[in-house]
Amino acid sequence: MILTKILSPFFFTAMRIISIVIYVATVVAAFGGSINPDYLALPSLFCLALPYLAILSIVLIVFWAISRKIFFCGLGIITIVVCLTPLSNAFPLGSKRIATGSGQIFKIISWNVLHAKDIRKPDYLGNRAIEYMIDSDADIICLAELKDFKKSEIPNFSDSLKNVLFELYPFKAGLTSTDLKVISKYPVKRLERIAYDSNDKSGFDFFQVEFPQNKTLLIAMVHLYSYGLSEEERMVVTDINSMESAKSSMKEFKGSIRQKLRNAFRKRADVAIKLREDIDDLSPDIPLIVCGDFNDVPSSWTYNIIRGTDLRDAYAETNFGPAITYNLHAFYFHIDQMLYRGPIEALDLNVGKINSSDHYPLIGEFEFK
Repeated sequence: MILTKILSPFFFTAMRIISIVIYVATVVAAFGGSINPDYLALPSLFCLALPYLAILSIVLIVFWAISRKIFFCGLGIITIVVCLTPLSNAFPLGSKRIATGSGQIFKIISWNVLHAKDIRKPDYLGNRAIEYMIDSDADIICLAELKDFKKSEIPNFSDSLKNVLFELYPFKAGLTSTDLKVISKYPVKRLERIAYDSNDKSGFDFFQVEFPQNKTLLIAMVHLYSYGLSEEERMVVTDINSMESAKSSMKEFKGSIRQKLRNAFRKRADVAIKLREDIDDLSPDIPLIVCGDFNDVPSSWTYNIIRGTDLRDAYAETNFGPAITYNLHAFYFHIDQMLYRGPIEALDLNVGKINSSDHYPLIGEFEFK
């Protein structure tokens, strides 16, 4: 009993310090996407952790409410309220919509397919990625990290699989010099007037799909610069299992890892500005979907630049809670996005759970207005 009385003040003092740190970190993460990483890159790093920091803040609010400590409970509530707008993208409170029935419905998949390799089942006799596409019933499939549909690139890409795939999706587009491809049930072409922007394997491309009933859809397929971490550097996070390993990981982070993260934030920002300029050149009256591997999270600087004031987030509008689209090395972040504008409406957006690639696919359902 005496020990409890002695420890209690120390415990609550520690919890007050932890709470202030978490609340401040949550605010920095929420608004870090407003700061250009060319000037300061650290806030962009905090953005990655926004959903987790928000959850920790809510846990602390509950703790202080149970402890009847009004000040720190109220401070936590203020933190969440102040961060509501950026949180609405990273931690949405949306729900699936019902189609009105007045317009044509279509399904679109966006997926960094990693050359259709199978990182978890390398000895699988077929090809899970191709099989997933065949079984998806999607109208359009947008693929990043795929140079071409050749056996030299795609493992176990048998003639039978290839025939079935292109029987379902007879139309395809994309330059063999880039890793962005679109296959479709309907005629699709690459927009020749907009040049592909390549910057250290970071870029985007535009496509046009012609649906029945004279419906046109524009697609901006994106694959932005990755963090460029080596396998050893990526293991820095997953190898943390003690205080000693944490210290070692922090030392590594302060070195090459931090520099690579900073460079990635800045390079993505540069390409995002160019992509936004090309989006502004397109007619706002034609439906547009911007999708792909952003390698950055909702409310980040890159995301905010691309989204601008006219694009809507299909995931944020149709889902409740945060998402994870990258599935390796404990980097559980929502770095694949699907934005849109024009006379279409997002009905649903799911994260597929096939794990052949290091990214999960995004499966969007839309309705022409």
